[in-house]
Formats: sequence, C-alpha cells, structure tokens
Amino acid sequence: MLRSCLCLLVLLLAARVGAAETAPALAGDWKIDLARGTELSPWKDYLLTITVDGDTVTLHRRLAWASREFSDQLTVRIGQTVTAPVEMWPDNRHLGAYISSAHTKRVHATWLDGRRLLRLSTDLVLETQQGSRDVNILGDYKVSASGQELTLTELRSTRNRPIVYVFTRAASASK
Repeated sequence: MLRSCLCLLVLLLAARVGAAETAPALAGDWKIDLARGTELSPWKDYLLTITVDGDTVTLHRRLAWASREFSDQLTVRIGQTVTAPVEMWPDNRHLGAYISSAHTKRVHATWLDGRRLLRLSTDLVLETQQGSRDVNILGDYKVSASGQELTLTELRSTRNRPIVYVFTRAASASK
C-alpha cells in the first residue's frame, strides 16, 4: 500500500513538473480586435507575436494603417530587468510625446497565475512640449480560460484610466 502511494506521488509530481515547463498559453500570434478595446489611433492594425523559450519571452509588435507601418521587438528574461533600445514611442504619437534622446527603456518581466499572465513593468522618459517626463507602464498580458483571447491592460503613470487592448488568436500571421 505504501509503495503504491509513493508511486502515485512520484507520478503526480512528474506530471506537475512537465506541465510547468510547457509553453505558456500566451505564446503565438495575436490580432487586435479594435471594437473591444481602447481606441488605438493612429493605428488600425496591431499584430502581436509572443514567443517563449524557457525564461526568455520575446514580443514582436507590428502596427499599421494604410501604407504606414511600424514594427519593434522586445526580448526579456523573467525576473530580470533589461535595458532595451527604443526607436520611437508609437503608442500615442498624436499626443506630442516622443521617446527621449536616450532611446532606451528599462523593462522587468514577471510570470503570474501559473504563467497565464505576463507582467511587464516599463520605465522610460518621454519628451513633451512641457519637458522631460518619467513614465512607468505596468502591462499585463493575460490569456482567457479558453486560450483564444489575450487582453493587454496597461496602467500608465501619466493616465488615470487603464488602456485595454483585446486580441484574438490568429490562425496564421504574416510578419
């Protein structure tokens, strides 16, 4: 009896370890659902590709509207802070806020909820008409229970309301 219980315990632990090492549900290609989130202007298309390799997560964004297109990529390691180059800050170009001359941001990544939610804490400096402004963006990338919907909620230190983007899993995506 004791031997059977020990064998069962070993099998359960092995299954749990194997499940913990599988790719999180948020890995894949995601297409914005413009009708269900915060207005995205000046962009009308947003394709997000997330890849996960162990503790390394890469987010590739492609934003577009008509012939205008912007693409960037961020690679982070869970539990570490990275300093990443920034070409421009495309999130709200029409506001007159631009990335500072340093062209960098600091990003710290954390898994939450059994690797179903990726949290990025990003610090950067924006240049505005009123001068330089330190900005923190707390971004939560959360996959629905069905695995077919991704919600990105951003809390910016410069805004009182969250920004919410809703994505659906793309069957295949061109980059």
